[in-house]
Amino acid sequence: MRNNIIVRLVIYYLSMLVFLAAAFRFLPQMRYYVSQERDRFLIGTLADAGLDVPALLGGIQEGLLRLVDQEGINLLIDPSNTVPVVVALTLAFGVTLPMTWVYGWTRPKKKYNQSFIHALLVTPIAIALVVFLVKGSLPLAFGLAGIVAAVRFRATIKEPMDAVYMLMAIGIGLAAGTQLTTVAYLSSLIFVAIALAVWKSDFGAEPVVISGWRIVPPERAGAEGVPDGAEASGKEPKAE
Repeated sequence: MRNNIIVRLVIYYLSMLVFLAAAFRFLPQMRYYVSQERDRFLIGTLADAGLDVPALLGGIQEGLLRLVDQEGINLLIDPSNTVPVVVALTLAFGVTLPMTWVYGWTRPKKKYNQSFIHALLVTPIAIALVVFLVKGSLPLAFGLAGIVAAVRFRATIKEPMDAVYMLMAIGIGLAAGTQLTTVAYLSSLIFVAIALAVWKSDFGAEPVVISGWRIVPPERAGAEGVPDGAEASGKEPKAE
């Protein structure tokens, strides 16, 4: 029972749900800080308030100078700043971990890639940090886009399913960075369930055989004399 992958996933997701519910229930300040950060990103932005680039650059320079004094230290340890970051990074790691399990369980040994699993696990954390970095700042967003454009990524994803996993990891990182806890949790849960179901059912293993408008089971196609052309196009080939 302990080695059953379904039981392990159910226990993990239920434990995470209980932990998140208890944390938000018994630590109302944490829930307040998270909701405040989410509202700041979704509602209050620099674009809405009017972007003043010179003033923004001056504020950044002043902020860097203040980091060395006591006020800067207090700002760094301010719960309104640190709590949302800790929650986002922990959530990104927590909901991505079962995805890496499913990837390792369902991939054939010849296509198994440990480095991809490592990348899959840390990508949401990096994405969440990037979201916090560029949140509400148009200049930082453009600066980050320029930096990413200047970097050449040599790793290529050859398997379509690997690309889907990576896309899902990026989406979870974005959800965690914007404090959408429910979205990140449910996305991971539903994705894991669908990935396991597709793998277990061996969906699409056999090509569909069609004769006219009728689907013919592959084992009966030869007995009924369905030609190969009908399998490929869904139409019976014309007599020459």
